[in-house]
Amino acid sequence: MSTRQILTSTAIAVCLICVAFAEQQQTSASKAIADEPQDAIKSSDGADETEKSASGKTKLQEFMRKKLDASSLILEGLCEQDAELVKKGAVELKEMSNVERWNILRDADYRKHTREFRENVSRVAEGADQGDFDKATLAWFDATRSCFKCHNHVRAERKAKN
Repeated sequence: MSTRQILTSTAIAVCLICVAFAEQQQTSASKAIADEPQDAIKSSDGADETEKSASGKTKLQEFMRKKLDASSLILEGLCEQDAELVKKGAVELKEMSNVERWNILRDADYRKHTREFRENVSRVAEGADQGDFDKATLAWFDATRSCFKCHNHVRAERKAKN
């Protein structure tokens, strides 16, 4: 096994661990969010994110699930070295980051996390376009790290309000 294959395999293993941790964190966060008072969660446009849909989940929970689904496309694409799948997931995440529902907070730190996430996801897509899976994988690590930073920031801000 070449050094490149070992590095790629290691990167993919770490990515799988990160996604498993992210899913666990998002499940916990979604439950915590669902248990918050109804007026606690508004998107920056004032939309009520706690309103339940026909599925019984909140709009925010459904949105977070879509983010995980797009993330899974990237991970699968990296594991399979399928550039189209990686790019599809990256494009979906970047598009999602541009919709109003994304903007749960308005502070400078939240904007910084969002900007970093968009830059990292763009680098994931760029790596996929170039067929450079090492670049795409490293960019995905950075994107995942920016997710954790942002989620921690949102939780801290919500905790400070309560």
